[in-house]
Amino acid sequence: MPSNHQESTTDTTAPRVTAVVLNWHGYDKTQRCLASLAALDYPALDIVLIDNGCSEFQGEVFPARPRVTYLESATNLGFAGGANLGIRHATEARYIWFVNNDATPSPDCLQRMVESALADPMIAIVGPKILRADDTSQIDSVAVRVDQRSGRFRLVGHGETDDGQYNQHVPVDAVTGCALLARAETLEELGGFDEKYFLYLEDVDLCLRARAIGKTVLYCPTGQVLHDRPPANQGRQSVSSIYYTTRNHLLLMSTHGTDAGPVNHYTRIGRIAAWNLAYALRESPVVGRLKAVLSGLRDYHSRRFGAA
Repeated sequence: MPSNHQESTTDTTAPRVTAVVLNWHGYDKTQRCLASLAALDYPALDIVLIDNGCSEFQGEVFPARPRVTYLESATNLGFAGGANLGIRHATEARYIWFVNNDATPSPDCLQRMVESALADPMIAIVGPKILRADDTSQIDSVAVRVDQRSGRFRLVGHGETDDGQYNQHVPVDAVTGCALLARAETLEELGGFDEKYFLYLEDVDLCLRARAIGKTVLYCPTGQVLHDRPPANQGRQSVSSIYYTTRNHLLLMSTHGTDAGPVNHYTRIGRIAAWNLAYALRESPVVGRLKAVLSGLRDYHSRRFGAA
């Protein structure tokens, strides 16, 4: 899909973009992220910075450009709630860009993503190529592939060497919330992120809901982001994240699974439970991780969502 739309993003006609950055006890990483946003080659950028259940940036003096709106939430709203708070304050934006505080976009990243979004009015969400910050030859992810029949999902490209195999603009099932660009009007139509998720898989749910109303989710390889997180084989998944992933995986497929009927529904639940148990048991602490999966299963069946 082309990214050289006739509309320019280098002059005063550039669509206004608001970047939403959530901070939760990550001051140094968030400062690096803000510095990378300030260095972007994009003329119409605002930033909404949210201290999400903390107050680390309270009293901070920000540069005049790009304009930074600082918000402080007394409680941790999770990614979904924090992002929705940012959406409500992005009143002038045509596009809203959700950027993880551990992400560093390249200077031309936003320009390339906006150009790609402008290529077709049906493109509602765009995700960049995400590389590992500690080894930029390695891909963190380019998209999320979702099998709505089986319930399985996976990060496309994760752990692969970047040899140009993902250098084409293509529609995808979903992209991650690491640096997700969305049309403001589509976010309004969808009601933003579903806060039942709190965190984990709310990005995939948003993408699937956009596709369900006929919109396109696009992968943009010319926009690149470095993601500063450890690889999965270094214990990246905490007990808390395993709980939310298990519970929200079930929630995601209860909403978006394509097989109708109770037999298929409960078969898919069994598969999802087995996958999450197998993943949890790969690392220590085994008992804590096992309890997290079981708690996720319990809370899903009890319809207990939001913050745990």
